[in-house]
Amino acid sequence: SVAWTDGDLCTFVLDEVGVGTRLLAAMQPDAELDALGPLGAGFTVVHEEGHAVCVCGGVGCAPFPLLVRELRRAGVADITVLNGAASAAKLYPAERFQRGDTAVHVAEATDDGSRGRHGRVTDLLDLAPAPAAVYACGPNAMLASLAAALDSIGLTRDTVAEASLEAPMGCGFGTCLGCALPVRRADDEAAWALCCTDGPVMRMRDVDWHELSLLPGADVA
Repeated sequence: SVAWTDGDLCTFVLDEVGVGTRLLAAMQPDAELDALGPLGAGFTVVHEEGHAVCVCGGVGCAPFPLLVRELRRAGVADITVLNGAASAAKLYPAERFQRGDTAVHVAEATDDGSRGRHGRVTDLLDLAPAPAAVYACGPNAMLASLAAALDSIGLTRDTVAEASLEAPMGCGFGTCLGCALPVRRADDEAAWALCCTDGPVMRMRDVDWHELSLLPGADVA
């Protein structure tokens, strides 16, 4: 994912988990790469002075340095990043969320307790009461847990609550249908959406998290 832009410089964060990411990680300085984007739908940047919360798990940290900057430019003064990972070695450095004048509060949690709070990143929600917006990216199980926690206190109904999802993608244009995700329409009718074109960012309340957990490869994120 794109983590930062500065003029002609574009910074990506990736995890070596397959053929494609291994090839990217092996690229040398001055190598050329063809790219097309951005594709799909991104986060809704709120334009208000309320509290915005970014919840990230593991490599799901990638979109948030740039999002924090855009939120600050939009006038959001109070921003909290809840940063979680399996261990301290997997945590994205807190200072990278705070570049230039984009100072934010960063709270950390690790599954093994090696840094920050011992537990899940969703255990840090008590540090971010009554946010005007919640943005999330990480493993599907984490996103489902977060959506349930927010729904239990009604935030997904009155608050911008969005998640950037990951799914196996073959084309990126809505042609191959390989990234179809189960969703719920406004009338609660079951439907399908494409992660590449309808997403990757979707409202948490629109995703059918239970059905998503049953899909083959649901733990891809």
